[in-house]
Amino acid sequence: MIGRMASVLVGSAFVAKYPNGGGNYWVPLQYLRGLRDLGVDAWWLELVATTGNASTDRLFRETFLDSARRLGVADHVVLMEFPEGYDHPDRRNIYGMPAAELAARCRDGVLLNLAESVPKHIRPEFGRTVLMDIDPGPFQIWGRQWDFGIGTHDVHVTIGQHLGAVDSPVPLGDVVWHKVWPTVHLPSWPVQPSPGRCFTTVTQWWSQEYAFLDGETFDCNKRTSFIEFVDLPGRTRASLELAANIHPTETEDLALLATKGWAVCAPESVVRTPEQYRDYVQTSRGEFSCAKPAYVKARSGWVSDRTICYLASGRPAVVQDTGAAMHLPETAGLQFFRTIDEAAAALDRVEADYARAAREARELAHSVFSTAVVLPRILGLAGL
Repeated sequence: MIGRMASVLVGSAFVAKYPNGGGNYWVPLQYLRGLRDLGVDAWWLELVATTGNASTDRLFRETFLDSARRLGVADHVVLMEFPEGYDHPDRRNIYGMPAAELAARCRDGVLLNLAESVPKHIRPEFGRTVLMDIDPGPFQIWGRQWDFGIGTHDVHVTIGQHLGAVDSPVPLGDVVWHKVWPTVHLPSWPVQPSPGRCFTTVTQWWSQEYAFLDGETFDCNKRTSFIEFVDLPGRTRASLELAANIHPTETEDLALLATKGWAVCAPESVVRTPEQYRDYVQTSRGEFSCAKPAYVKARSGWVSDRTICYLASGRPAVVQDTGAAMHLPETAGLQFFRTIDEAAAALDRVEADYARAAREARELAHSVFSTAVVLPRILGLAGL
């Protein structure tokens, strides 16, 4: 067991290196704020390998630290730079805490390792380690091919609520995966009184990522899913908008979406900062989103960390089912679909009684996804 007053370090390596990705901030930020609300000595530990380009590295560092100041968490954020990469952990620059103090907190504390951000060369510096899988299905498949730390942490936690079910083809091996929901810090996402006009989402278009298992391909490109449902605007009275990073040269995709009735905007224009990301979510009417084909095929039970921000804001969500539906109460606030007809019907149900759907969205966030509900279970698993 770790002492009650031990520090919890929320490990991330996917924020500083994306200075234009405002949504990325909110994943570790929910944990940081939620843990501190519970009285835990929590810190956000962000890792970044430098690029060798001084101006790029300065942009990464200054954008991240400035955002932390604006968000009011700079006093609990540590940035660790690795000039020679993670394979040379002794060479590091630390911002936000003296090196000796950080070493002591790590030695006596718990690492909440989001997406295996803190690699094996650095994990021995922590008293106890918890691997937090936020990419269920592909993560376990990739872990069979590469060292993702699966089986080498003290505790393994996943948001894949349906992993291990008979209809989920993802092998789990001998690792015990403890299941929790993704989490949202409700005070950071207050209910908004005036909904916007469009159902929106923020999404990658191409990730160029695939997982392979027993001759089967698990496609991680969101484009594949959205093209499958491209005719949806013509089947519902709801207005749909994508903040998707579709390159201007992809004229065929842009023309197809426009012809079918989708509005499209560039993420860098609407969600560049964490504040812009929150504004975009909260000024939407709700969320409509497809899932990565890999999540659907894996039947992992994944729910997006983005979706629960919509719910917390009192914004209903209609999302593609990955196996999560059977693990949640039936509610107007979060509805799942498998086919285009089901998607259209769900959107029209929300519009038919929007006030109820908005109210139940927030209620679901409060009862299932809030940090006050999710984090005590993770702390228990961590031995705190």
